[in-house]
Amino acid sequence: MKSYFKHLVLAGVTVCSASLYANDAPPMIFHLKNGDRITAIPQIRTETNLVVLTAFGSTITLPLDQIVSRTTLPLLTETTPAVETPAPAEVPVPAEAPAPTLAPAPEAAPDAAADAAKAVKEKTEPVTFVGKFFSNFAGEVQVGMDAGYGASDYMNYFGRVKASHGFERWKSVWDGKLTYGKNKGELSADKLDTSYRLEYDAIPKKLFVYGEPTGGYDNIREIDYYYTIGGGLGYHLLKRDNMALDASAGASFQSYHYAMEDARNDMYIDFGESYTWEIVKDLNFVQKLTFSPKAEDWSVFRMVFEAGVSWAFYKNMTFNFTLIDKYDSHPAKNIDKNDLQLVSSIGLKF
Repeated sequence: MKSYFKHLVLAGVTVCSASLYANDAPPMIFHLKNGDRITAIPQIRTETNLVVLTAFGSTITLPLDQIVSRTTLPLLTETTPAVETPAPAEVPVPAEAPAPTLAPAPEAAPDAAADAAKAVKEKTEPVTFVGKFFSNFAGEVQVGMDAGYGASDYMNYFGRVKASHGFERWKSVWDGKLTYGKNKGELSADKLDTSYRLEYDAIPKKLFVYGEPTGGYDNIREIDYYYTIGGGLGYHLLKRDNMALDASAGASFQSYHYAMEDARNDMYIDFGESYTWEIVKDLNFVQKLTFSPKAEDWSVFRMVFEAGVSWAFYKNMTFNFTLIDKYDSHPAKNIDKNDLQLVSSIGLKF
């Protein structure tokens, strides 16, 4: 595949991930189980965590099970009347005794909550489109390497970038995976898979609508490049504090261009399922499955299965172990139907 087309696929999917929504939630004080109090603006809520924006302009992730209570702070306005503290009344004294000199009345103390709200608003309120966009943005970068030396020397490099953005009922997720490796000096892995998914909760916590374009290439499987454009409906089968299960159904147009064969352009039916589970604090399990038979011939199908465990072992750093299995019932000539990949990586969330 030409290098310019690879860059075009990456650029096209990345541009699709732009979102025009921003979060205007008021600042809040979060009271944690360990006694800490954090003043910040809520940004993105997941099944187990809440991403908030602090007064210093940085984002932190708060586990939901560690939040005891929240206090919404009032925003100062120019029309808010000032609260005056009345001076203490004079105490009458006997006529024969001289009246004591009263100390000056203390000045009214400022409202701490209002001052904190004003400080957070001044430091965190976006003033540009870029500021508004990134105030509601989260992501993760993963880097991994698998190597072996002996009868068969090999070395594979793996990189992954995930980004998410949400506002009210909208949620968007971009995911890009790149793998490159050699076995005995020969190229053994050279592929890129990217996807962008936009969801809208038509019926909150029940029914959602999604659209999902994808693209990439795989030189080992003789795929110069491919792209798909699809969408459909999904249903939240299960939503708990530490667990979520979704199912979806839709259709997609898939175009695969091969190095030694003619391109294949067909309509496919898509069935999907995804499951997330917070096993214990900082240890999560994620699993996804997509089954896509050809619309006019269900004996021709493609399937993608992914399952992995993520452990947040230090602050925003994670250790990830992922299994990715791609199956094509009719691949290019002399190419295996199954493509299995085991990846271990270190991730950094932002």
